[in-house]
Amino acid sequence: MARIISVVLLCACLAAADQEEIEGGKCERIKLSQCQDLGYNWTAMPNLMGHRDQKEAEEAMEKFASIVASECSIHARFFLCSAFAPLCSEQVSGSVSACRALCETVAEDCKEQIKLLVPAVTLDCAVFPDSAVRKLCMRPPNASELYTEPQPPSRWPFHDHELREHGCPPAYTRAPTGECWPACGQHARYTQADKKSAEIWMNTIAWFSLVSTSFALLTFCAEPSRYRYPERPVVWMAACHAIVAMAHVTRSWLGPKAVSCSGGTLAVDGLASPTCVAFFSLTYYFTLAADAWFANACVAWYLTAASEWSTEALERAAAYLHAVAWGWAGAWTAAALALRRVTADELIGTCGISDAAAAALIGVPRGALLVTSVALAVGACPGIMRVRRALDSRGAKRVGRLAVRAAAGGFLYLLLAAFATGLKLLEARTREIQTNIALLAALEAGNVENTAGSSGLSVCLWLSCGIAAGAWAWSKKSAVVWRKALCPPRKAPCCAPPLLRPHHPYYKRPLHVSRV
Repeated sequence: MARIISVVLLCACLAAADQEEIEGGKCERIKLSQCQDLGYNWTAMPNLMGHRDQKEAEEAMEKFASIVASECSIHARFFLCSAFAPLCSEQVSGSVSACRALCETVAEDCKEQIKLLVPAVTLDCAVFPDSAVRKLCMRPPNASELYTEPQPPSRWPFHDHELREHGCPPAYTRAPTGECWPACGQHARYTQADKKSAEIWMNTIAWFSLVSTSFALLTFCAEPSRYRYPERPVVWMAACHAIVAMAHVTRSWLGPKAVSCSGGTLAVDGLASPTCVAFFSLTYYFTLAADAWFANACVAWYLTAASEWSTEALERAAAYLHAVAWGWAGAWTAAALALRRVTADELIGTCGISDAAAAALIGVPRGALLVTSVALAVGACPGIMRVRRALDSRGAKRVGRLAVRAAAGGFLYLLLAAFATGLKLLEARTREIQTNIALLAALEAGNVENTAGSSGLSVCLWLSCGIAAGAWAWSKKSAVVWRKALCPPRKAPCCAPPLLRPHHPYYKRPLHVSRV
């Protein structure tokens, strides 16, 4: 019995624990007239078609008698018998039928004869086990050595003509890390229209942010005394966002390839591209620094309102605020570079934190700063109300107007920063889970689709924070400052002699001479 089984069973792995067992079936000698002398003599019921006994199986097999008689395939009889009377052995759990490759071979050789069968009869090779995925199945004992089973499926379920020479799907190439990564200049996950739209929106908002923050900084340079503590942190916020906006504007001049590409692929490891590292360092560092200065502004307002600190006291403590803001941003930037969590974004052509590290390197630092800012702002409200009650009506009105401006600007910045952070985390999580599945589905369909959602929206929201940071300078006082700077008051002519100037104390008006 062992010799017969070794002849008729061809499977690479005998550990077929997932082979379906036949419940209640016992091995019995084959009685089907057309299935004698096949190399095995024992079968079990029910078979693949659900026949409960061999008599029922033989009656159903008569419908395929024309295929066997036509001799369209030398393996037709063995294949049909393996389906109607599968192999049964004490050494193997469950019954064993022919391999799927044999079914496909017979179906191809006898396709004309199969068409002549009654419509109710169909041949579905999907129900037969596939030896390429380590399923236990049979091959005919008289099969030639040239008969080969199909190779196991590759990592990507695509047709051979769709694969590139490196084994990656279209628009992908092999990265130095060994994985398939979007090729530089190709449309792998996004279409050209998606990239063009993201480019337009990002550049437009970057320019608005640059104009807004530049106006705030120039206003501060024109009248520095106007921006004393607790308003001074707004200047540093505007400076940080101006650098971020300038980095995006410069990227639009250089093009996405100059920043996001490393060789023939996108920068899967951002440290491999100097421009990618430079762009990431500037944008990530100064974005965190801007959030830190927003928290410092809340600290300054809290100390002013709740602890009644004066402007001079805050200025003496300014060094500590600078150390906290710049040190906080520097520590997280160094951690991201040390952990090599910098990758390129195909949609917007920039470099940022990888999706796998977005929660740790974006959610934690930005979330901590925003939560701290909210707590300090809420804590400052009772102090502001107490100060208003202690002042006269004119002073209370002035403090109330200033508090409303600060609350409106802070709420706008906080809203944009919170939405940008949450959206980035959601995009990263969605991309991390669905990228492979969506990529396979898109390439299987023969087209390329946006598989990661609107990953450029979070960047646009971050750039919008720069517009909010510079909005503090949008006021009537700023208009007065610029009017004085651009239109200075007229002075007396410098060439007039001192004694002849109208307002000189020794100036004498000429005597009136009568014409009479």
